[in-house]
Amino acid sequence: MKYPIDLHIHTNVNPHAYSTLEENIRSAKEKKLKVIAITNHGPALQDSPHWWSLVNMRVIPEYVGDLRILKGVETNIIDENGNFDINQKIYDVMDIILCGLHTIEAYGETQNILKNTKAVINMIKSQKIDIMVHLGNPIFPLDYELVVEAAVEASVAIEINNSSLKGSRKGSKVNCKKILELCKKHGALVSLGTDSHISFDIGEFQEAQELIDEVGFPYERIINYSVENLEKFLNDREKQKVKKI
Repeated sequence: MKYPIDLHIHTNVNPHAYSTLEENIRSAKEKKLKVIAITNHGPALQDSPHWWSLVNMRVIPEYVGDLRILKGVETNIIDENGNFDINQKIYDVMDIILCGLHTIEAYGETQNILKNTKAVINMIKSQKIDIMVHLGNPIFPLDYELVVEAAVEASVAIEINNSSLKGSRKGSKVNCKKILELCKKHGALVSLGTDSHISFDIGEFQEAQELIDEVGFPYERIINYSVENLEKFLNDREKQKVKKI
């Protein structure tokens, strides 16, 4: 299965990624993708550049040829109360906002399941984000069922992260399967993200597809299965997301 959309891509603005914006665009066009989202890390991550870099994403064109480019950011949860690490100026530029738990100084302890679950649920309920990413990371234990139920209620998508399944976050596969099964059970929307940190990985969802097949997850609830699915998701999120953070 080839998906026409990849909603989790980094550029070398974050130095632990290795491809430029133009290299990523070239790769996506060669693979005949229709939409990509450039989602560099928020400022709380250790190697993130000045926040102006995210604000100035407004200079990126909406289309390069037939390829649509969404301006995005992968924000960091910084506490248990629904707060993340971007300001209003960044927020206003973005077409799509991802959010995840990362080992950053502001968040502190990672192994407290009650803390982590509260943090993720409050972030979802805040209606400031569109997709919760790489929740299968065993560094951050969660009550997956409570998280999925909150996502369904808020119409926020849950990501199945292909990079996690390839081994970037060891121990994620079993957790990702549990999450996907719960998404199927509760009717959650799912986003497949490559989490590409180099252009060669863009649009490559083989490991995620194996999990989709194993669980029997319905394609109509995968937001990057088609441009129509994505447009409906973005339109619905636009109605529900808060304007001021």
